[in-house]
Amino acid sequence: MRTAFLAGLAVLAFATPAAAQTPTPTPDTTPTVAADGVGLATVTPDVASFAVYVSEQGRSTTTARNATNRVAKAIAQAATAAGVAPSDIRTVSVNISRSRVKPKRRPSYIRYTARQYLTFTVRDVTKIGPLMDAAADAGADNIEGPEYGFVDPSAGRLLATRAAIADARKRADDAAAQTGMRIVGVRSVILAPDGDDDSSRVQNLSSGGGEEEPTSGGGESDPTSVSSGTRQFVERVRVVFTAAPL
Repeated sequence: MRTAFLAGLAVLAFATPAAAQTPTPTPDTTPTVAADGVGLATVTPDVASFAVYVSEQGRSTTTARNATNRVAKAIAQAATAAGVAPSDIRTVSVNISRSRVKPKRRPSYIRYTARQYLTFTVRDVTKIGPLMDAAADAGADNIEGPEYGFVDPSAGRLLATRAAIADARKRADDAAAQTGMRIVGVRSVILAPDGDDDSSRVQNLSSGGGEEEPTSGGGESDPTSVSSGTRQFVERVRVVFTAAPL
């Protein structure tokens, strides 16, 4: 036992100098230039949607529902005929209610009201106006829209971020040149350095025909003219560049 104890002490005696000889890391003295960048991207929406409300009444639930279903089906057929995919037609809600009607000098009766609320996603934004007209002509009681968006919701932000990084690089190149250096690499990139990861978006309608309410009946009428306009995305970054003497 004493022999083993002495052997352990010997191992520790030899290990301690080895640990003490571990080299100290050399601090990184590479010059850096930190620059903030702001990027703007203007993108045209490539998808649109609108909502349709249908409401019909009857003395029975069957009468009210059948009437509502006929109108909703006619609107859906008009949309698919114009190129809207069935998967882009969504029934948001179906509602059936009853109320008692009390006319003067006649017996009261029960009246049923059936309602449907549908949304249509249009992949060709040039067709949104005619489609809203078709829905109105098919008997829609109310139409809301259009709302514009993007097939790829992140595309505008990506373009704005690229522009922001380019802006930061431009500022860093200028600052480095003023101090006798040149940019040679990137150490880090911080997106939304102010802590707000939501981009600033401003939607502007183009100057041509604004949005008009669809109309039906009353003979010939001009097609409803709508404009998607463009949407602006603003992104901010902070980039730390590495530099070297000129």
